[in-house]
Amino acid sequence: ELKVFAGHLFCDEDGGFPTDLNEWEEPVLTTELARPSFVAWYRNPSRPAANALRIAYQDDSGRWTSLQVDYVVISRRDDGQLAASIVDPHGDHLADAKAKLLALAEYAEQHGERYVRIDSIAKAPDGSLRCLHLLDPATRAFIRAFPGSAVTGLYESSVSAGYK
Repeated sequence: ELKVFAGHLFCDEDGGFPTDLNEWEEPVLTTELARPSFVAWYRNPSRPAANALRIAYQDDSGRWTSLQVDYVVISRRDDGQLAASIVDPHGDHLADAKAKLLALAEYAEQHGERYVRIDSIAKAPDGSLRCLHLLDPATRAFIRAFPGSAVTGLYESSVSAGYK
């Protein structure tokens, strides 16, 4: 049994989309669905595929690979125009978390004007969800200057905000 969520771009005839989400992907999606400006969402494939939004980056060994963000959310701007946001709840515990976060920050630098938001979200030790707003130049600079490969500290830093 899969839980069914409304508003997916590829919903069934009843408007539902069955999917299996982890314990913090679900609250992120629920938050997005509740936004007054929400129109639709897309569960980006987790594997490199033709229908995936893929962001290229080099891993620590210099090999090219890609990041597939979790969600693309469509919303209506104040002027009525439709626009997309990247909402990426990703574990900060993975070995390639910093490389992926740097890739997403670089993507935001190059293509941010096309998006309402580009947010990277992680679960904090206290169980709350923390967000890095990657359209903010100061946040991107902080990420680039952050030492080491463990990004947990970024989500606990002054550039992080509670996800809501």
